[in-house]
Amino acid sequence: MDKDYIIRLIRTFNPQWDETKDRKKADIPDFKRDIYTKLEKNIGKKQIIALTGMRRVGKTTLMKQLISELPQKSCIYFSFDEKDLQNKEVLIFVIDYFLNNFKGKYLFFDEIHYIPDWQGVLKRYYDTGSMKFIISGSASLQIRKGHESLAGRLMTYYLPPLNFREFLALRGNTVVLKGTLKENYESMLPRKEYFENMFNEYIYKGAFPEIAGEDDEEYIRDYIKEMVLRKIILEDIPEIFDIKKKDALYDLFRFACKESSNLFEITNLSGMLNVDTATISNYLLYLKLSFLIKISETYSKSIATKIRKSKKIYVIHPSIAFAVLNYSKDLLDVEQLAGQYVETLFAENFFWRSKEKHEVDAIIDNGKLLPVEVKYRNQICKKDLKGLLKFSDKFACKRGIVITRDLFKIEVVDNVELQFVPAWLSCLIHE
Repeated sequence: MDKDYIIRLIRTFNPQWDETKDRKKADIPDFKRDIYTKLEKNIGKKQIIALTGMRRVGKTTLMKQLISELPQKSCIYFSFDEKDLQNKEVLIFVIDYFLNNFKGKYLFFDEIHYIPDWQGVLKRYYDTGSMKFIISGSASLQIRKGHESLAGRLMTYYLPPLNFREFLALRGNTVVLKGTLKENYESMLPRKEYFENMFNEYIYKGAFPEIAGEDDEEYIRDYIKEMVLRKIILEDIPEIFDIKKKDALYDLFRFACKESSNLFEITNLSGMLNVDTATISNYLLYLKLSFLIKISETYSKSIATKIRKSKKIYVIHPSIAFAVLNYSKDLLDVEQLAGQYVETLFAENFFWRSKEKHEVDAIIDNGKLLPVEVKYRNQICKKDLKGLLKFSDKFACKRGIVITRDLFKIEVVDNVELQFVPAWLSCLIHE
């Protein structure tokens, strides 16, 4: 371990220690993710804060924003993204250097999941001192393991890709919601075309803060593929989970991008990719734990039914699929394709499909069931609502949501109150 090199990195990572510099002029974005307020509120509590999420969604920026609001020499930031730094000795050295030289309290460690037994190191310091750890990781499984060994000591927060409201805020338009759904819709009507256009922009490039204002389609695709996907799929996942068949992993992810919102069967994927079913199951889990895909199960009160029935696969954000598949933004004018990726934005843990193949795209289960059907078009007839109405009758639901392209109305159909809400408005209201 080259101690001088590590000290040099520590000093480079922590410009806030230099009292000759104006902290207000530091290169830290003013825009804050929605989760910032919650983190700021809990910064004074003893528990370790663990921030998880995909690469480039803003975890490091969040840490530096928190640091900028704390006393100048009370914090240390260190990133373990560099391969040579990913060992326990470096972590211990960084902690001891900070405590011995600054006697500070707040320790911010980025990408800590690369350190073997990081949880054991933090636990020893946590139990013997008064320091506060704020950590981040791009792999859910590793942080989850830490949660198990740090029971009662760790609070985990997930930072997803940008939501539509955050995307608009980054573009200089902060949306303030007041009143009922109808009142919000009517207040936004004068700018309806703006919201529709921005929603298309959001679908195409809205996952990552750094490209929210970018207009060059080729650059957007290259950014997502090179800086996010190749790093995660070809480096991070194989290193963390010991992947043997990188090509199969990438092909599986391309499938998730192309078939997002569709049903899938592991046995079919096994035959298509020429990989055994156990490997397919593991690779799906790794993609999920790396925040690249979501998998939705059939809603049922029977666990056996959930396991037996087909599942749906979703890419974590439409913009990633568009980049991987080299889709042009013009393809959003194709109603069927646009609808497929709009549904991706509304994916939940459950969907519903009956024996007669009646379907509901998403089931929200927060103690009270709420069916959500995506019909990304303006002409919707009662036949299009058959699955939603069947589900509502079977599970005694009094309300449902229909996501549309342009249509807004609230009406009662077969004793169920249906809210027909444009996708852009629903993303603003419910995120």
